[in-house]
Amino acid sequence: MKAKIIHVLCEGQTEQGFVAEVLKPYLQAKGVAGVKGILITTNKKKNARGGMLTYNHALTDLNILLKTQKDGEYARHIFTTMFDLYALPDDFPGYDAAKAIADPYVRVDALEAAFADAINEERFLPYIQLHEFEALLFCGIEHIIKRYPGCESRCEQLKKDLSKVGNPELINNHPQTAPSKRIINAIEGGKSPRYNYNKPATGKYVTMNVGIDELRTQCKHFDEWIQKLIEC
Repeated sequence: MKAKIIHVLCEGQTEQGFVAEVLKPYLQAKGVAGVKGILITTNKKKNARGGMLTYNHALTDLNILLKTQKDGEYARHIFTTMFDLYALPDDFPGYDAAKAIADPYVRVDALEAAFADAINEERFLPYIQLHEFEALLFCGIEHIIKRYPGCESRCEQLKKDLSKVGNPELINNHPQTAPSKRIINAIEGGKSPRYNYNKPATGKYVTMNVGIDELRTQCKHFDEWIQKLIEC
């Protein structure tokens, strides 16, 4: 059997850190030979990476990966993404049609299907996070509190936000109320103690302590992605 190597094109450093330190050991325990997180290129001349202002940023990097990583006698390559639905570029495949879909799960499925059709490569399994990476942190609010002691009372609002929608993936994507905005407000919003939210470090800390299995239990769309990566 050929060794399976998974390449994850990541929107930012937070996702890349999650892939390297949380997702990789989990998938390797499931029999995946290798997992590589690649930070998206936004300006090749300046070697700028992270963030995605246009669909072309994703397309360019994916095309390079698909051309350079060929299956061989001993290894086969799978390609996927970890992009946020929140602030997804409006030139993304299927964007306008998906925008009219009310159900977030149906909307993100439609976007991923359009993305897959645009790339047209059987080794490509697109993933778009509902609604952004920080939704996963709502699976472990208690670990946010441990990392930022003194924010207990403000983090109570995070628990209320979660209880209103039922699961972390349904916390909405408006500029003031997206998951990251709510977490930043809980951590930085008070007079004392004063913290600056460290997004990459907190992302790794919380998801590592929660564990992939619990993230899968609470987040349906995330769970489906992980299962595809295991089975492909």
